[in-house]
Amino acid sequence: MSSYHIFAQFYDALTQNVDYGVRSAYLSDLFSQAGKPTGTVLDLACGTGETARYLTEKGYRVIGLDLSADMLTVATAKGIPDLTLLCADMTDFALPEPVDACCCTLDSLNHLPDLSAVKRCFQCVAEALVPDGVFIFDVNTVYKHREVLADNAFIFDQDGYFLAWDNELLDERRVRILLDFFVENGAHYDRFSEELTETAYTVGELTAALSDRFDVLGVYEELSDRPPQPDSERIYFVCKRKKEWER
Repeated sequence: MSSYHIFAQFYDALTQNVDYGVRSAYLSDLFSQAGKPTGTVLDLACGTGETARYLTEKGYRVIGLDLSADMLTVATAKGIPDLTLLCADMTDFALPEPVDACCCTLDSLNHLPDLSAVKRCFQCVAEALVPDGVFIFDVNTVYKHREVLADNAFIFDQDGYFLAWDNELLDERRVRILLDFFVENGAHYDRFSEELTETAYTVGELTAALSDRFDVLGVYEELSDRPPQPDSERIYFVCKRKKEWER
């Protein structure tokens, strides 16, 4: 059994503080303001499908795409209507038919290691969208990596398992996250470890990476209509696909 299999099992419990209803309503409002109040949405790096669940309740048809088969197994078990699930890499995918909009939330883009990978992702999204399709994503900021995640450690003591979460600040942009799960197994605990690295990008870098294929309609502080502040921890980009670009 892989450690990521364990992570997928407990992901929803670990994200109980994420109000998916509020976040999905925010996304829906932004889609509507950008001209896509209905249609098909690609939920990129969809994880266990919670954002997709709420978007379908808003009336969207959703395609959820994630590289983790274990996450998709959890999402499938939820039986969410109007949801299609695909297992693919967010930097290398193609859809059979274009979609009206795409979202990528909860710092999924920070899991990409460099701007080259980010640009490949943006290219795939552009090619998956209809002309003037809307793309909304969020990212953790450089400030959050440097000042909040940093070298801090967190402990989660839950029924059935114990999680030690240890961050290591590699430089101003990159944080290595070490997860150790201790899962009850009778009188003993089984240990499963997971390591991942998140990279932060500046607004200027992301805007430049988008510029060939997207117009940026707005950049906002998390769940607001305010511009980013120096101490913003998460920001949202709202973009519209250009009708034509140099391929």
